[in-house]
Amino acid sequence: MMKRILPFFIVLVTLISCSISGDELITGDPQLEPSNQPALDYTFKGVWTVDDIKGIETYARTLIDFKGSNYVACATFPFAAIMEQLLPDVKVAKISDSAPSSSTPTPEEELWIQTLMDHGSDRCLEANLGVPYRCIGLSEQSIYLEMMPNVTYGTLYLPFIVTKDDGKLMAVVLTVAPTQSTALLDRTGASFSSRLTVTQIETIVDGQSETRTLNPTMQLNFTSIERVK
Repeated sequence: MMKRILPFFIVLVTLISCSISGDELITGDPQLEPSNQPALDYTFKGVWTVDDIKGIETYARTLIDFKGSNYVACATFPFAAIMEQLLPDVKVAKISDSAPSSSTPTPEEELWIQTLMDHGSDRCLEANLGVPYRCIGLSEQSIYLEMMPNVTYGTLYLPFIVTKDDGKLMAVVLTVAPTQSTALLDRTGASFSSRLTVTQIETIVDGQSETRTLNPTMQLNFTSIERVK
């Protein structure tokens, strides 16, 4: 189950391709002694890229307790760059991805909630939401992580709402492949990077859904610029 990390000052790059040099890597399912491993809690300022398109700067927080409770949370996702890459012909006036802030939700907020419910709220990535990761490798310098799939379904979704320049609303839902979505954390907090692999896009307008499989897949990469906490 995903977990909200509060307070948030902020999940998820170019990973396993990184060179380890002489740093010995332990892979598989590392068995750790929790009593010998201090918990890590870092917040990074960084930038998203969508394939080769530069996205926004934002914050990501990582919580590693070496007991199986490892989380990554992101302040926001690069929705504008995603639209530029996947739906360049759509004229975008506004992008929304949040729950109502008052008792009277906007049409965008209502559609976002409905989209979340239709796809399963426990299967959807949200801003500031801690997403569970599992450790897939350790070295003296680095921790290698992989997003944990939903126990029941295996896949996760990244939904957002687009308001077109004509005022019409469109829900966009990306399918994220957890076992192809990884992260790399420097133990000292010097750097953090993560990659979300998107395999499918669904668009919903006036209740009509269209789905397209992405081949090749799309990569959402977060790369840290500096550690801020």
